[in-house]
Amino acid sequence: MAWHSRKPGDVKGILLMVAFLGCLVAAILLGLGKNTHLGFGPEWQCAPMPKGDPICVKLIAKDQAK
Repeated sequence: MAWHSRKPGDVKGILLMVAFLGCLVAAILLGLGKNTHLGFGPEWQCAPMPKGDPICVKLIAKDQAK
């Protein structure tokens, strides 16, 4: 199919997909979400391991330790 026979809706759809993929690539390259708690709340502390998955421990509040 030649470019001159495309409808305006086709071009808008192509541009939308290019923009979406560009944002996805930018997010991956910028490393957005690198500093996450892997689904845990702020009471968890995770340490990355050189080989394997990170190790996470739950922090205990001082008033709960008694």
